[in-house]
Amino acid sequence: MYVFSTSQKRVSVEFVGTDKVQEKLNNFNELASASVSYMGVSSIGAPNELNSLVPNLKLLDLTGNLFSQWQTLDGKFVQGFNTLRLLNLEDNHIDSWDEIVKLSYLRSLEQLHLNKNRLKHVKYPSNLSPDGPIDDAAAVPFENLQVLLLGSNDIDDFSSVDSLNLFPSLRDVRLSDNPVADPAKGGAPRFVLVARLGKVGILNGSEISPRERRESEIRYVRLVMGKIESNDQEEIRRLHPRFAELKSFHGIEDEKPTSSISGPQKMASGLISITLKCVGPSMGEKQPLTKKLPATTTVGKLKSLCESFFKLKDIKVKLFVEEEGCPLPQPVEEDTASLMELGIGSGATIVVDEES
Repeated sequence: MYVFSTSQKRVSVEFVGTDKVQEKLNNFNELASASVSYMGVSSIGAPNELNSLVPNLKLLDLTGNLFSQWQTLDGKFVQGFNTLRLLNLEDNHIDSWDEIVKLSYLRSLEQLHLNKNRLKHVKYPSNLSPDGPIDDAAAVPFENLQVLLLGSNDIDDFSSVDSLNLFPSLRDVRLSDNPVADPAKGGAPRFVLVARLGKVGILNGSEISPRERRESEIRYVRLVMGKIESNDQEEIRRLHPRFAELKSFHGIEDEKPTSSISGPQKMASGLISITLKCVGPSMGEKQPLTKKLPATTTVGKLKSLCESFFKLKDIKVKLFVEEEGCPLPQPVEEDTASLMELGIGSGATIVVDEES
């Protein structure tokens, strides 16, 4: 039998009897994927009920429901689901990371989608001691998790970002639309996140190239060097766990004045090469300029220099820095901050625009 679709194409339709429908319903144990999205579900039911019904499930989509917590047998960990690889919990009501920790021992879990929840913090459960129903003392939390999507939550602390380095297999992370990843809300630009996340290869859907990683890490080290006010190594390690490692890896020396260098030689050693590129609609067509400037040049001073270099009159300048991996240049807004404090070093490109 055929019916016509809305585009007037013939579509084959097969009528089946109740026996065939019942046969399909009796074979839930063969089901590999299930989607129960936007159905108002708030619980998976009694412990192990779903697992026993669909023991071979590989993908479970629970997007847009009312989950806020997991019901478990002992209140600690979700068990079973030994074949589950992807769990989608986007757009639910989860506000406690403790509920996510209950998923730590889903051995096959590779992707966990938690976008659009209410999470404020992330912490790798490294201090768990499997007991009770988890009888494998060698079990590793989130052992095979490769993709963790945390976009559009309320994460606002760098300790949560740093904690992601402890996930043993994590390679793909989304942090966009969180306060910690929004410079306008006091969060970090992309290069800081790239530098702090040492093992991640994809951030916010964009692959991190070897060049971007190197430039981000060097810029991050310079940023930290320009801002640290204490020589307390423990405090620096707490606030910037990868700083010492990256500083050593990239061979970045402390910028200390030396009495053996003076005059022009000393001045030249503190210069960085910056490319300035005009894009403002009222600025006219101007060729990019490459200038050597002191690393201590402030953003406010650089704006004044740009007005002079490009002969800009009665135009209020706004600066951006181009970063690999970012679709748009990132604003540079702290007039009193120096280029060194912002992690901007030689080879950087500054986009010169005008205030709207």
